Amino acid sequence: MNVPECRRLRLVLGDQLNELHDWFSDTCPDSLYVLAELRQEATYTRHHVQKMAAFFAAMRSFADRLEALGHRVLFLELDDTAGYEDLPALLEALIRHSGA
Repeated sequence: MNVPECRRLRLVLGDQLNELHDWFSDTCPDSLYVLAELRQEATYTRHHVQKMAAFFAAMRSFADRLEALGHRVLFLELDDTAGYEDLPALLEALIRHSGA
């Protein structure tokens, strides 16, 4: 996993796509915002495939918006997170690789 070095990782979940949140009020070069498509998001209950596609597309769009505002963003697609059993395992790897 290619994770930029940072002091602070900030996980943004798919239901937290609000650029007016205090986190985004100014850019911080020490912070890395992480948005991740996770298999467990798609499988914890039955979802229509179009709903999941729209959900992940909204996350991608928000990541692009944050980058346009000058924030450091790491967006992980399903293929990037496939090797991790769950969110805690992914977070452990992100912390280890980023130095946060």
